[in-house]
Amino acid sequence: MRRFAVVGSPIEHSLSPLLHAVAYRELGIEDAVYERHEVGAGELAGFLTGDGAGLQGLSVTMPGKPEAFVLAAEHDGTAAALGVANTLVRRRDGSWRAENHDVHGIVAALRDHGAGTVRRAGVLGSGATALSAALALCRMGAQEILLSARRPERLAPVVDLVTTQGADARIVPWDDAAELLGTEVVVSALVAAGARAVAEEWRARPDLPVVPLLLDVLYDPWPAPLAGLLGERGTEVANGLEMLVHQADMQIRSMVGAPSAPVAAMLDAAREQLRR
Repeated sequence: MRRFAVVGSPIEHSLSPLLHAVAYRELGIEDAVYERHEVGAGELAGFLTGDGAGLQGLSVTMPGKPEAFVLAAEHDGTAAALGVANTLVRRRDGSWRAENHDVHGIVAALRDHGAGTVRRAGVLGSGATALSAALALCRMGAQEILLSARRPERLAPVVDLVTTQGADARIVPWDDAAELLGTEVVVSALVAAGARAVAEEWRARPDLPVVPLLLDVLYDPWPAPLAGLLGERGTEVANGLEMLVHQADMQIRSMVGAPSAPVAAMLDAAREQLRR
């Protein structure tokens, strides 16, 4: 029996076990199981030589993504560009290959909502998700990316990444973050509390621009604060659940060798779970 798992902390509410179980069922895979393990910061190496020694692949959530990258002997192009990985696949010699499918998840979710080539885009927030969003937008053709975060000093890695991709990065002061809504696509990488504060401020603005497409990485509860506000004003909205399912699709391909995963069935199952 092949063993796979999702690791991170906290991990109790991860939807990954459900998504992978649905995929195995739909694909007729009977020789694989998918587990969940609580693995905190700095604990991944020890886990892989202990309880995780028999695993053939892992989905890695925070805080383990940087550590997963460092532990691997091989990296795909996206992981190498970002310096973080959300997937580990065991190689024939027992070492690990690190992959990053968050970028694919963002691109695919935006494509599902009609995005084509993007020229100007915006990213709200900082951190690993903002970094993935910036790379995704660059790969969709963005030539200029507006960035805004409550702590602008944390945007330095994002600026560096955008620049290395041949695009222009411009930091917009946090108080002027609504300027990002004047672009073609915005990805909000804000946590719930930050998104709620921004939505409350923006709701009072009758002149708020209407961005054509928003990807809000939040999904539970839904609608998230910014998604709800901007959706009411005419913005097409994608959510983080769609991103999660699309990146799981790529993980399943890498882990079990399937040509593709049943994305629609996985998304339906996840939505049903969140309604409970």
